[in-house]
Amino acid sequence: MSNPVQTTPTECTVIIPTHRGEHRLPQLLDALSAQDYSGAWEVLVVVDGQLDDSEHILETYTNTLPLRVLVHKLPQGVTHAMNAGFENARGRIVIRCDDDLTPGPNFVSGHMVHHGSSQPTGVIGPTRDVFPNNAYAEAYGRSANRRSLAAAYARPENANWIGWAANNSAPRDLILRAGGFDPDFVYGQDSELGYRLHKLGLRIIVEPALEIEHRGPSTSTSTRVPRAFVSGASKRLFYLKHPEMQRRNAPPSSCSAWVWQNAVNLLAVAVRSRDGFAQIGALLDKAIRVLPESVSSRLIALAVEAAGLSGTRNGADDLGVYKLQKTAELQREPTSSRT
Repeated sequence: MSNPVQTTPTECTVIIPTHRGEHRLPQLLDALSAQDYSGAWEVLVVVDGQLDDSEHILETYTNTLPLRVLVHKLPQGVTHAMNAGFENARGRIVIRCDDDLTPGPNFVSGHMVHHGSSQPTGVIGPTRDVFPNNAYAEAYGRSANRRSLAAAYARPENANWIGWAANNSAPRDLILRAGGFDPDFVYGQDSELGYRLHKLGLRIIVEPALEIEHRGPSTSTSTRVPRAFVSGASKRLFYLKHPEMQRRNAPPSSCSAWVWQNAVNLLAVAVRSRDGFAQIGALLDKAIRVLPESVSSRLIALAVEAAGLSGTRNGADDLGVYKLQKTAELQREPTSSRT
């Protein structure tokens, strides 16, 4: 399905990868229908698997959006979906927008204002997680997201590639020159591409005006902790592919930091698998219902950090073995996001 081909050159393409996204797409597409951008643009949705009613929902937006749709009958993963989007985009600039984001009316124009100069630029819009009111969000989720946002704004410009994620934009030709996403990555594929773009000389900036809501964060410890292990495994693969980036951690700067680092290390040594940390996460979800919030926050942080460290040390080099983690996360999405 597609709208008629535009007669003027397409300035930008918003690429949306979606997998089982029928409950997420309407809010995003409604937001994109309200954009204030006056240039020629398009929305390219890549449906990763004919597994739900996403195609029918997309058909209802063909009169309100400059919409094109690519459909993969069988799911191939977000890296393949995004690479297909890069290959088929008509825009000079490509804007990544995941299907669980809610952009404001200045989303497209806010990205494009940075792409008028001769210097190639990459733009990152940080994401602000939206949580249900539960024990995990109160003890850890919201504060962790605040720390993540603060880190995104505090990085030096030459390290901004670390935050390359669900809301970004760059010249299409440079992304194609970089080779797009590396299909070896199931997790961590975004920052890995960001690093390669950085090495090609792309200036990457973080734009506070493009901070937008993210409706699909982890909402439980049983999801967040094993995700940290898989993220650690992706870091392991990143270091294998880019050994120049592997550095030793700085020694603890205080006695309390030394105690904390040793506690993280002991748990990482004791538990060496994603499944093991999934069990810890499930136990913590029960415990934090009755524990004081201050205790819960420390226990969750300990489990998350240890899982990440263990994943870096013990994770599989073939990240394909962790595809079920994505399925588990999808199944745990809040019911409110499915309506």
